[in-house]
Amino acid sequence: MGINHIDVIGNLVRNPEMRYTPNGVPTTQFTLAVKRPPREGSKGESIDYIPVITWRKLAETSAESFKKGDLVSVEGRMLTRTYETSDGQRRKVVEIEALAVEPIRVEAGTSQPPEDVVPEILEENENIDEIPF
Repeated sequence: MGINHIDVIGNLVRNPEMRYTPNGVPTTQFTLAVKRPPREGSKGESIDYIPVITWRKLAETSAESFKKGDLVSVEGRMLTRTYETSDGQRRKVVEIEALAVEPIRVEAGTSQPPEDVVPEILEENENIDEIPF
């Protein structure tokens, strides 16, 4: 049995887009830009663009509360789905289905969130086997 849980912190790439399913259920989609530290030997950091989907009350709240550029924390699970384009091509999408979306407040005069909300990254000499989870 596996566990499907993900937590990410990133900036909204554009304003959230809210729609309704044919049954009237609200859903909101947005994309997060999430920084990834550089790999050994490479220069600069990379950015992953991760699609996020929310449902029902969380969808309404996300659409009303967030805008392009906002720094947010997303907790949820990874989903994969396939769909067919109008010209018959099959596409696969990997996205986060959010269970919670919270704003991260940036301290005045800085471009970084407070240290207590930024996940720590393992130092090169730390042993991953010593992590207690």
